[in-house]
Amino acid sequence: ILLTIFLTTFAFAQFESTLSLLTQELGFAARSNFFIFAYIGLILTLSQGILVRRLIPKLGEFRMGLIGIVLMVIGLLLIGVAGNSGSYPLLYAVLPISVIGFSATTPSLQSLLSLNTSDDEQGGILGVGQSISALARILGPLAGIILFKGTSNGLVAGSITAPYWAGAGIMVLGLLLMSGLKSGNSESNVSTQVEI
Repeated sequence: ILLTIFLTTFAFAQFESTLSLLTQELGFAARSNFFIFAYIGLILTLSQGILVRRLIPKLGEFRMGLIGIVLMVIGLLLIGVAGNSGSYPLLYAVLPISVIGFSATTPSLQSLLSLNTSDDEQGGILGVGQSISALARILGPLAGIILFKGTSNGLVAGSITAPYWAGAGIMVLGLLLMSGLKSGNSESNVSTQVEI
């Protein structure tokens, strides 16, 4: 679960940190980034506050996490396609897929971590989960920018869509890890409330 938390956060952090660079490369005005990030914030608010909050009790954390990861894979691939095509409307159309996926995955994984930890270890394990998430938010942007711009010595060839292809690949690994988890406690405790 901890590794899945790291991978999903890492992939999303790559996406967040390079999105404004992508729009700049595609020739969109700087002001457009304000609208894109406001749009992402609105999607996150609505999906976590309404959609995810209502679906987790019905689907359970395990299924919701799987659905979220699949959406992130599809969303990141489509962002790569939008970047290659240079289509601003397509980018706006596909952004919600990845964002909703992340908003479904994060609380589901945190809840699974809590449900699969003994009562006397929960504080420590949840703290480790937050630390791993923070580390992914540090390393994800670094990797994303290296993939986007490449390195000066030519070891990594930069590409404006490389962070999204790499992020989708990382999310496939996260999907495999998530699929290997047993839903166990999460399916029997579908009424567990998750702080979002």
